[in-house]
Amino acid sequence: MDKQSPALTHPLDKTTLFIDIGNTAVKWLFDGDYQSVAVTKFSPTLLPKTKRIFVSCVGDKTLLSGLKNTTFVESKATFNAFKSAYKNADELGVDRFLAMIAAIDQYPNQTRLIVDAGSALTFDLILADGKHQGGLIMPGLGKLRRSFDQFCTESQQLHNHKLADNTSDAWACGTGQMFTSVINAQIEHYLDEFGDLVVVLSGGDSKLLALRLSHAVKLQPNLVLEGLSIYAQTLTA
Repeated sequence: MDKQSPALTHPLDKTTLFIDIGNTAVKWLFDGDYQSVAVTKFSPTLLPKTKRIFVSCVGDKTLLSGLKNTTFVESKATFNAFKSAYKNADELGVDRFLAMIAAIDQYPNQTRLIVDAGSALTFDLILADGKHQGGLIMPGLGKLRRSFDQFCTESQQLHNHKLADNTSDAWACGTGQMFTSVINAQIEHYLDEFGDLVVVLSGGDSKLLALRLSHAVKLQPNLVLEGLSIYAQTLTA
C-alpha cells in the first residue's frame, strides 16, 4: 500500500472518506492522508472507519459491497463554473468530471489542459471561464505495452530517444516514446492555440511522466480525490 502526498484540506476531510476506484488501483482520502493499493490487493478492511463515504468509480463497484452510508457520485452537466461539452453529460467519466472541477478550483481563471495518465490516457481542455471544450481518450501506457501478445511487457520505464539492441527493449522504448510524444504533441498544440496554458498532470503514471515531458506541468496525482472532496461539500451543505 502506497502512501501519497499530503492532501488539500477541505471541511469534510476529518469526518468523511473519499474513495476513487479505478481499473487498476483503489485510492482514498481521509483526514488529510492519501492512500493507494492495487485493485487485486484491495479489501474494505483497509479503509478507516467512518459514517460517511463518497465514491468515484470507473471500476468494480462490488469492491465496496457491504459498506454502509456510501454515495457513488455521477458526472453533471454543470458544477459551479464547470460546463460540460458532452451532449449527454452522464457519458463523461466521473473521474474526468471530478478532475476538471478540481483543476478549476485550484487554477481559477486560466485555460487548463488536464492530462490523466492511468489505465487510459485522457485529455480534457477547459477554458478560463470553466467551459469544457471536449476531450480525448487513448490507451494508457500499460494497455499500450500489452497490445501485442508477442511483445507484451509490464515495464514501467520510459526512455527518451533510446535505440535498443533487442526486441524486448525496442518494444518498451518504442511504446514509451509513442506515449510521451503524443502527450507533448497535445500540449504543444494547445500552447500554440491559447498561448497561456496550465497543464495539469494526474493519474497513476503521472510522476513517471512528469520527468519525461518537454513542458512544465502541475503534478496532481490525486486530482480525482480532490475533486470528489470539493463535490461532496455540495451534497452535505
